[in-house]
Amino acid sequence: MTAAISPLFQPVGSHLIRLESCDSTNTRVMEDPAWLETDGLVVRARHQTAGRGRRGRAFVSTPGHQLLMTVVRHPRGPGGEGPAAALAAGLAAALALEDLGFAPELKWPNDVLLGGKKVCGILVERKTGAGGRPRLVIGMGMNVLGTIQDFPEHLRGLVTTLQEQGRAPEQGTPEMEQVFKALLARLGETLDHLEQGVSAILPAWVRRARLVNRQVTWLEDGVPQRGQVLGLDESGFPKVQVSDGTVKTLLSADLEWD
Repeated sequence: MTAAISPLFQPVGSHLIRLESCDSTNTRVMEDPAWLETDGLVVRARHQTAGRGRRGRAFVSTPGHQLLMTVVRHPRGPGGEGPAAALAAGLAAALALEDLGFAPELKWPNDVLLGGKKVCGILVERKTGAGGRPRLVIGMGMNVLGTIQDFPEHLRGLVTTLQEQGRAPEQGTPEMEQVFKALLARLGETLDHLEQGVSAILPAWVRRARLVNRQVTWLEDGVPQRGQVLGLDESGFPKVQVSDGTVKTLLSADLEWD
């Protein structure tokens, strides 16, 4: 009799915890060893009082209008380094939105746009777990319901919601649970592919970023820089050519494009 073979990792969403409110779903997971050791765990909150974004930025929560969640992943393959997990999560969000009838665009490394405005943000954090093994904590916040009037004035030109962007009139705005299920399904796919290495997801990510040959600006030691994107390197970092012909690999810059 052949013994059953255990799956390499637990499916995303195999365990689900729902919270009415918390400071940050990422923070809650990072502070709870049991949650951190539950591969495939998803923690959802209706509201976050101290949500966090990349580079320590605050994440603005509009209660009941956003899909706020954190996924725990125990990587086994080579895809847990650099920006790989953020790229995979962004690609999953884009694919889920396409499944729902939207036309998203990806912005390196962790934003999903609709109509040129941010509709979903991602924060990936890493922590050492049991046995010294790495744990990925993937936080995602998607603006589903409401309009830009629900956000502080300084954000209204930068963000959008699924309700505001709309789809075909006969489709209407997708329900929160519909978005959640679509995102879980796509996250499972992209994170599984990532176990083969970031090269397994890069072509699909780049197609949705429309990044190649684009003129971008960024800050380097506080000084504005400008160049043309040649593509992403094998680890998922942008390669940019500046005016003197030099090619730079940008490891952590915030890119702004024309």
